[in-house]
Amino acid sequence: MDKRKDNVAQDVYYHQLAKLNPFDAIVFLRQKGTKDYEVVYHNENVASLVELNDVHANDAKHFFTDLSWKELLKTFEQESSSIQTIELLKDLKVQKIIVSVQQLDVSIFAIILREISDNTVKSNRYPYLQFVEQHVNPVLTTDLQGHIIYQNEAAASLLLQQQANIIGQDIFSLLEKKYVSEFKLLFEKTLEGSAFGMPKCLFMDQLLSEEPFFLRTHPTYFNGEIVGVHLFIKEPKAFMDDHETFYYLALMDELTGMWNRKAFKEHWQQYLNDTKTNKQQTALILIDIDRFKKFNESLGESQGDELMRMFSNRLRELSHSTCSVYRYNSDEFIFLLKEATLDKIEKVASDILEALKQPFTIEEQEYFISVSIGISLSPADGNDLETLVRKADQALFSVKEHGRSHFRYFREDMTTAFPNEALLESHLRRAIEFDELSIHLQPQIDLVTNRIDSFEALLRWNNRKFGFVSPAQFIPLAEASGLIISIGDWVIEEVCRYQKEWKELGYRPVRIAVNISPKQFRKEDFARKINDTLNKYDVEPTLLEVEITESSMTNVNETYSILSELKSLGVHVSVDDFGTGYSSLSYLKEYPIDTIKIDQSFIADIAKDKKNEAIIKAIISMSHNLGLEVVAEGIEEQFQVAFLKRYRCQKGQGYLYNKPLTVEAVIQQYFVS
Repeated sequence: MDKRKDNVAQDVYYHQLAKLNPFDAIVFLRQKGTKDYEVVYHNENVASLVELNDVHANDAKHFFTDLSWKELLKTFEQESSSIQTIELLKDLKVQKIIVSVQQLDVSIFAIILREISDNTVKSNRYPYLQFVEQHVNPVLTTDLQGHIIYQNEAAASLLLQQQANIIGQDIFSLLEKKYVSEFKLLFEKTLEGSAFGMPKCLFMDQLLSEEPFFLRTHPTYFNGEIVGVHLFIKEPKAFMDDHETFYYLALMDELTGMWNRKAFKEHWQQYLNDTKTNKQQTALILIDIDRFKKFNESLGESQGDELMRMFSNRLRELSHSTCSVYRYNSDEFIFLLKEATLDKIEKVASDILEALKQPFTIEEQEYFISVSIGISLSPADGNDLETLVRKADQALFSVKEHGRSHFRYFREDMTTAFPNEALLESHLRRAIEFDELSIHLQPQIDLVTNRIDSFEALLRWNNRKFGFVSPAQFIPLAEASGLIISIGDWVIEEVCRYQKEWKELGYRPVRIAVNISPKQFRKEDFARKINDTLNKYDVEPTLLEVEITESSMTNVNETYSILSELKSLGVHVSVDDFGTGYSSLSYLKEYPIDTIKIDQSFIADIAKDKKNEAIIKAIISMSHNLGLEVVAEGIEEQFQVAFLKRYRCQKGQGYLYNKPLTVEAVIQQYFVS
């Protein structure tokens, strides 16, 4: 009776142990006699690799087909744990498998089967194993508690020589005592989503290494969630060579654990030096996170880093043996796709966009990230890395000019529209002096009366050398260089000048909204400048609307003070791109705000995404309850208007009504006619 109880307890344990390893096909057997074994447990992966005689059989020789059992028995009945490769058997469903037989207890054996054909390496069946299985160094994988559930071929071979079995054991119990505390800290940090390095580590009984080794940890992902930790064990001599150790660390991005820009350059050079790749096409797929600075400003450093790790992990899941991913800059990533056909390239690009349709959740708040993608090809667009990155960047710039969130290939005609950034900045510094800036106005229509009594001011730049430069190109440049403050002051000055002229000409009063950058908003004298300009041109404060983004409002006390000053002047205050930033609803009732503008990304997906529709309805309802006006941006279709009117959105703007117009055109269309 006691023996049966022990067997039941063992069965439960090995059942749980097998579930911890989603990677391999596993069969646990209990030895009952010399060649008599019963099946304790098997997972569903077994049937996908090997033909089975009776999946419900308890006797192993009836569970497997005769041919499979005979072959497995050759490996299985070795005196110690053993590894063999079996290939091209009639009863295999794949080309080749590696079979590992490991004794876990006096009478318990584990048969682990793993496909090792080229198709497996290139497929996405086991994306988390593709870069560890073929790794030249030993790699162990643990579950979340530190139980070892997997070892790659390099580790298994070394352990076989040492006649050691560590599957199922606690990783912490295997370490020399003096390394346990440091490793536990490393392990816990890795489970948070980052990769870490431990310059010196050693297992007891000199497992896998007789000398201290360099240990690298990476989180293990399965179905988008962290399920454990990969442990990469560098050769002892690598640790003894400090230069090599630091060189290895230099190739890894500290925040995300991905390969970095240096690794990208080195891998590209290795790729070029490989004569086998000379005639193959390669694609460089450059990914830029749209408006990521907004997320960092809204979330703060800690949560911004967490969002970046989550984003990186989602990209990492799309990589495989011929498609590597690198973090190139703070918000730019590169996929390097080898053996690239157009179908393969477009699948990777489409998979990236598709993967980002699901939100990222931080502290129960959902955030959506979109990306723009530029693609260059080698050898068609060049072979040197600088040229390929520049051309991919030019294609990416074209994507941003045409609405973001899609991909484009580089074309030669893109070159003329993409001047050197340093040169562009020098021209931007003289733009006001040379009278190159102008203001276009986009009407905002009352969705009930169809009247127009407000406009949004949008900045345009017609450069004497480059012609019209897209705001998507020069606004970020103005932000980064600090020019945005003087340019922003100029816009306010111009808008007030127009208001004065229109009043003198007897035109009806209209309100004009001016976009204010976070840097300009936080200047100590911002409200005073607004007041001085209004007084200079004798403009009613109610005719000026200050439009700020959510990222401007991260400092509660500072924001409240500035907004209160503006409201005391009588200026109208609106929040632009609502729903895309921090999205804390608390400030809506705390801050003196008049208008909420729903971001065009939500409007674009009306009738396509029920979640977006629910968000829009909630924003409108909440705003009405707080006495706020709601303006919808980016309206292009009548069905969008019908939806917005149904839920009592007061105003809208977009190309359905009119594109941004020159001031002269506005006068002709809305004041004179």
